[in-house]
Amino acid sequence: MKILSIDLASKRYKDLGLALLDLESRTLSFPQPEDLGLAGAPVAAELATAVDGYCRRETVRILLLDGPQAWRHPRSPIRHMRLAERVLNTPARTGNPGEAKPRTVLAFISFSIALFEALRLAHGWSLLDEGWERRRQPTAVETFPSAAWRLLGLPPLPSKGRTDPRTLEKHRRLLEKATGYALPDRLNHDQLQAAAVLPVGEALAARDPERLILCGMPPIAGDGGLMYEGWIACPRLSAF
Repeated sequence: MKILSIDLASKRYKDLGLALLDLESRTLSFPQPEDLGLAGAPVAAELATAVDGYCRRETVRILLLDGPQAWRHPRSPIRHMRLAERVLNTPARTGNPGEAKPRTVLAFISFSIALFEALRLAHGWSLLDEGWERRRQPTAVETFPSAAWRLLGLPPLPSKGRTDPRTLEKHRRLLEKATGYALPDRLNHDQLQAAAVLPVGEALAARDPERLILCGMPPIAGDGGLMYEGWIACPRLSAF
């Protein structure tokens, strides 16, 4: 079995960062968006179809995505965001359907939620939910790379605009040492972010809750197939 991690982008497919981990050999590869037949501006349903097809071909059963899976529940006592986002202090806050803070992230948040929805409803992927250790369906999992770096005992990778090649190389070496992955030189920002959350996928594949931190609450099904809340999965340092 393999794990695919995607650092999402909603403006250009070429900005997607993909990392593929073979669990048997613990070897990593970094597919390009064009390997999935993707070019131009992302469309959630199109991306879901391409990712699902790729995962079936590559025997991927765990898909890690670094964007929100659902909206804030309207009756939540947490204002303006989901519980998971409050716990992790994420810079982007997912509000009630159609709302986000800051407003500039609404397009990305809407795209990410639509992607999870298309994977779930059109292609049979499940969300990470209670009883996940016993399930056999392919699972789409929300991650947050900045938290993953910290929980691996490493400084988070700075934003793309503040990251130069020297910083990328420094973080590549740190991540390689912390995880034991053989990471090739010259990985870009998106690829490193995708690789940083792969320990989450390993813990899920091993069905080992002791190697995970699940922040927030399980997803809640609403009317019309809409989903609310949902866990953000993070690695636990003791795994290493």
